[in-house]
Amino acid sequence: MLKGDINMDNYGELNLNGVVFELDKNIRRENKFYIFESDEYEGMITVSMDVYFQKKEYENEIVSPSISINEHKTNVSEVEKLIGQCFKVDTVEEADEREDTFYIFEHEPIEKYEFKILEISEMKVHIQIKGTAIVDGYAQPYETADFSGDFWLSLSK
Repeated sequence: MLKGDINMDNYGELNLNGVVFELDKNIRRENKFYIFESDEYEGMITVSMDVYFQKKEYENEIVSPSISINEHKTNVSEVEKLIGQCFKVDTVEEADEREDTFYIFEHEPIEKYEFKILEISEMKVHIQIKGTAIVDGYAQPYETADFSGDFWLSLSK
């Protein structure tokens, strides 16, 4: 069910390998969940998101992580029907092709992830995400860290 406007600021957090980062509320970097009409399927909705987190120490460096998830096509035509929808990428090759990235020290493809839309208010979307991020793409083999997040993002239509 579509919730009424809850008058809530963007909030939430990212847990990266046990280190918790708060959602960055800096106005110059907007945390957004995008909903728009699909270019390929008339009337169907496509979703994407950009999420930024506050600076904090991680592995002896001060970092400010971000997650960029590009377009996921849906089979729904109404915003309310997005509630409960899950979106998943199973391989680093798929994430790389989609250009989904996790920034920690550099922009790297995400090894795998899944996110779910839990709630939608008039202008906010509640998201939960979990996955495995590449934190050092130069290492051989590359290094990963598990992550999970729970946040409310501004809705952009």
